[in-house]
Amino acid sequence: MMLLPNSSAGSERIPIHAPFGRDSELIRRELDAAAFSTVACDSINELCACIGEGAGAALVADEALIPGAIECLAAQLSNQPVWSNFPLVVMTSGGAATKASRYRLSLLEPLGNVTLLERPLRQETLVSSLHAALRARRHQYQLCDLLAELAESNRELKCANDELTRANGELEEFAYASSHDLQEPLRMVNIYTHLILKAVAEEHDAKLCQYREFVRQGIDRMEALIRDLLTFSHTIQANDLPIEASELSNSWNDALSVLQNRIEESGALITVCPLPRVQADAAQITHVFQNLLSNSIKYCKPGVAPEIHVCAEEADGIWTIAFRDNGIGFDQQYADRIFGLFKRLFKDEYPGTGLGLAICKRILERYGGRIWATSKAGQGATFYFSLPGVSSPAIS
Repeated sequence: MMLLPNSSAGSERIPIHAPFGRDSELIRRELDAAAFSTVACDSINELCACIGEGAGAALVADEALIPGAIECLAAQLSNQPVWSNFPLVVMTSGGAATKASRYRLSLLEPLGNVTLLERPLRQETLVSSLHAALRARRHQYQLCDLLAELAESNRELKCANDELTRANGELEEFAYASSHDLQEPLRMVNIYTHLILKAVAEEHDAKLCQYREFVRQGIDRMEALIRDLLTFSHTIQANDLPIEASELSNSWNDALSVLQNRIEESGALITVCPLPRVQADAAQITHVFQNLLSNSIKYCKPGVAPEIHVCAEEADGIWTIAFRDNGIGFDQQYADRIFGLFKRLFKDEYPGTGLGLAICKRILERYGGRIWATSKAGQGATFYFSLPGVSSPAIS
């Protein structure tokens, strides 16, 4: 087997196999004078062994390449690593080609990287050809080094990725378990707190009534936060995803049903264009619509009824849904921040956990989509999300 170039000090050595007459001796003398490192090989087996130990190129007389010798060389060169294409320089017979010489040359194809030099050789031609062969070989060595570095980088990256996957898995499991396990003690706190508050309310003490309201609001916020944490935990679990052809119109209608009371209370005017079929789970896309619709109602301008318009466009098999409203909007510099965990722009004025848009983002990304927004403060906002389509839109 051929060794890697850094495993042999003779990686630029040139073994010579010219078994008849004084060719080998004369060629070595000329190449040594030109500062090449050479070694004479008396047999094809010795040549193959020399190549296996490390060489930059080999110089062979064509009369030495009888069928058995070519098979020996081909077997040696077949053991090259993927980066290697060993240069073989063959000195051919000069003058008129004979039947034997033509036959020998026809057998060279399995040897791969072969350069032919016709004899009688000029020293300049031989030196130039061998320099070119060694330059090509050096480039192969460089490729070997790059491949080794890439392999090491890939190993390090895989280790880091495995560690990150493990850590994420533990974090996801913790988020799900903790939010799930918090529900039961909070339920008990809620029940008995309401009993206490009911008793306190009978005292008709204004200060105690105010405290009662603070406690009630705190419990409500905690329950909302735990519900959203559970929802987010569900979206990051690595279980099989239910991906199918889903009618967005069905998801939209389900979201309208859930928010019907809030829509009526706000007096919202909602219009929607025909919506397409996409590759996603209908129930989770309902959650996306529900969150966006709820936000448009919540962040409306004081004294102004919400106006919401939903439309869809297709390009290259991807459907983009635009969700426009006339609410308070936000500064565009915060367009990325609002999709982060617990990121809220209006913490005091409007209730919320800061998880809604993060949940939407996670849901859409798991189905090959994305979500983004454009807005100006005081001029409403437009939320966009995209998903791979299935076919033409269905009339809702």
